[in-house]
Amino acid sequence: MTIETSLTMEEIRSYYRRAAIAGAEHRAVVSLWFGDLGDTRGREVIVEVFDRHGSDWDWRCT
Repeated sequence: MTIETSLTMEEIRSYYRRAAIAGAEHRAVVSLWFGDLGDTRGREVIVEVFDRHGSDWDWRCT
């Protein structure tokens, strides 16, 4: 997911550090990447959420 925001990098990091994003077995892992879009458009943020689980069954396929 890519979002654009005027929040600072530290505000975004703090938000996702506190967020309780559940995974299939454990808390999901969140990675953030930041890009600067210039003074007028704000900041681009890529948020990647990864869910690890020990099963070899692919729960996305039903």
